[in-house]
Amino acid sequence: MGGTERVTIVLANEFVRRGYEVHIVSLVGNNKPFFQPLEQVRLHYVHKGNDNSIFPYRDVRRLFLLSRLFSKITPDLLIVVDASRALMRIPAYLPYKTIYWEHFNTFVPQESRFMQRLSRRIVAKKGAMVVTLTQRDAEGYRLRYGAENVLCIPNPVSFEVPEYKFPQTHIVVAVGRYTAQKGFDLLIKAWARIEDKSDWKLHIVGKGKWKRKLQKMIDDSGLQESVMLMPPSDNIVDLFANSGIYAMTSRFEGLPLVLIEAQACALPAVSFDCETGPSEIIIDGTTGILVKDGDIDAFASALNGLMMSEETRMEYSKASFRHIKETFSLQNVADSWERLFKKLS
Repeated sequence: MGGTERVTIVLANEFVRRGYEVHIVSLVGNNKPFFQPLEQVRLHYVHKGNDNSIFPYRDVRRLFLLSRLFSKITPDLLIVVDASRALMRIPAYLPYKTIYWEHFNTFVPQESRFMQRLSRRIVAKKGAMVVTLTQRDAEGYRLRYGAENVLCIPNPVSFEVPEYKFPQTHIVVAVGRYTAQKGFDLLIKAWARIEDKSDWKLHIVGKGKWKRKLQKMIDDSGLQESVMLMPPSDNIVDLFANSGIYAMTSRFEGLPLVLIEAQACALPAVSFDCETGPSEIIIDGTTGILVKDGDIDAFASALNGLMMSEETRMEYSKASFRHIKETFSLQNVADSWERLFKKLS
């Protein structure tokens, strides 16, 4: 139910509408997708259910099954979702014209383990194109991996942008997996440092292995009345329509789709300026506020200032709505992908 899965299905649906035959191949699983693909999108599961087999049997088996499936589909073009984890399956992709789609970034230590670096180095040489989500990461591929064929195409807004409406609800919302990456522990610490929260609430929407840890932080800080951990929503538009500010405290990102979508719904935003992502979405001081990465006090101050000023929220709200609609529309992003398809064909 993450951003990568959502944007994959959104673009697959759009390519079908434009007349392409589209297949989505998943290594594991056979459940109904959390986000709904069109009926014409053909779904394939390499391993039905969970795959608990061990290396190297698991990867050799996947390689064989992928190769057999591709020989039946005979694709004109492959888009490999997540270039950093493609390594063990690259031989299955080599016979085909392949785009490697990078969903993280090349600068973050957690995403730069040896196997991931090796995967990126190989796809930079063997792929027909590497597609990154940010210009900063395209630069990273050129500098770190010597990529010559690299192109930035951002994620699109994954829904039809509603008519503008100023978000007046006094709820600060954050959305994502309950993991270290999303930094919700930092958000709770920042919230605790805001003395006058008035009638504002903080809703952290998602699920994951950090749920108990986050709830304990909330309880230990005495924030039970103002902070709620809430389950994922399959209607992001309604969620944002009932919120007033978007908060992002991620330790690292690629290009956070949820931030794009929050601003598309006219939410002013406060975000840490992590290495890649937020600075290519938020125009600091115009559509929201970028805070020095990891500075919890500065984040609390920026968030508090926005909560206390309806005038500033309205100004940022209008600007963010215009900016996202112009820059990250599905039409514009899909056009960029289609130009790439035609170039490679």
